[in-house]
Amino acid sequence: MKKLFLLSVVWAVSSLLYGQSIIEFEKESHDFGTIQEGKIATYDFIFRNKGKSPLILQSVEPSCGCTTPDYTREPVPPGGKGKITVSYNSQGRPNAFTKTITVRTNSTEPVKVLYIKGFVNPKAPTPASQAELAIEKTEYDLGNLKPGQTAIQKVILKSVGKEDLRISAIRSDCNCVTYNNISSISPGESAVLELKYTPRQKGSLTEHVMIYSNDGKIPTHIIKLKAFVSEGSPLRENNQKNPFGL
Repeated sequence: MKKLFLLSVVWAVSSLLYGQSIIEFEKESHDFGTIQEGKIATYDFIFRNKGKSPLILQSVEPSCGCTTPDYTREPVPPGGKGKITVSYNSQGRPNAFTKTITVRTNSTEPVKVLYIKGFVNPKAPTPASQAELAIEKTEYDLGNLKPGQTAIQKVILKSVGKEDLRISAIRSDCNCVTYNNISSISPGESAVLELKYTPRQKGSLTEHVMIYSNDGKIPTHIIKLKAFVSEGSPLRENNQKNPFGL
């Protein structure tokens, strides 16, 4: 009786396995060799369904966010082929790497692990810019002002480096400072940055003006404009010469 029971179990298991899908990969690991940092390396893992029922890939999970898989979504019929495309982003990841991709299916072997490896050749360091900006003075006291009154401050910018100084942007903390446009200054040359400050609040104020450039040492320079703004300011706009120009 026991022997008959065991034979029945074996027959049932054999029938179940015979009717299942079976996944078989051409390769389960791939070596990218040496790649240059910044490159996205891609490889297709090809598989075949060796079973008797449709093969379904339920999930494909990489071991880290640097690896992105794409795979056959529709069921693969018996005898049919599919693929899992694996992309490795080497940006910011120099030196050797080994990553895994876990594949879950309805196959007789429900979990498969694929492997990729390689070596990322680091990027050559970018040469530092030889441009340099010199500002004789970065803090100015504009004295007493009235709300709405405009004070003008001229700032001398000098290129003291070995290559052209390129100014990418000039920004202020508020809309109360305007300025003329300066794009580049040749080595040894100077340019005048004219800042027009029109306060809109009262009290002791400090405004910051940022100068962004390709200066290899200090890419962002900051100029401070200070003023005390009150209704009883002794200055009257357009009635006397502005004392803040150079």
